[in-house]
Amino acid sequence: MGSRWLIVGLVVSVALNLFLVGAGAGIVALGLRLAQANGGARPAALFWAAEAMSQPARREFRQGLVGLRRQIQPDVDRSRVLRSQAWGSLAAAKPDPAAIKQGLAQGRQIDLAVRTRVEEQVVDQIAALPPADRAAYAAGMQRALTPATPSR
Repeated sequence: MGSRWLIVGLVVSVALNLFLVGAGAGIVALGLRLAQANGGARPAALFWAAEAMSQPARREFRQGLVGLRRQIQPDVDRSRVLRSQAWGSLAAAKPDPAAIKQGLAQGRQIDLAVRTRVEEQVVDQIAALPPADRAAYAAGMQRALTPATPSR
């Protein structure tokens, strides 16, 4: 009876591991596809550009980004709701194109304000670092913003 449970446990473990490996591969493939669709931009470029910075500077910078993310989340949510409502109103019996465009414009204004706030805080935080960390971050952002060459 004990060896039977061992075999069942091993089979369940193998199945679970195969599922997790497949899920991980799917996530990586989806990320690569999204990066190609976005002209080579990498998700979370501001975060990953700090990879080559010194450990203390990188940790402090990333903690700052996490804090900023908490601060801007209500604006991001508000923008998403406005855009969702605007696009959803296209299904109305008599859609109002002017109101739809206004909702989308409000969402864009919020998005632009959020992006401005994030970029300004990143610049302020990175500018206060030692030259080596600033250079490492600048190089990371250049890599993140350089479009990938299309494969033929």
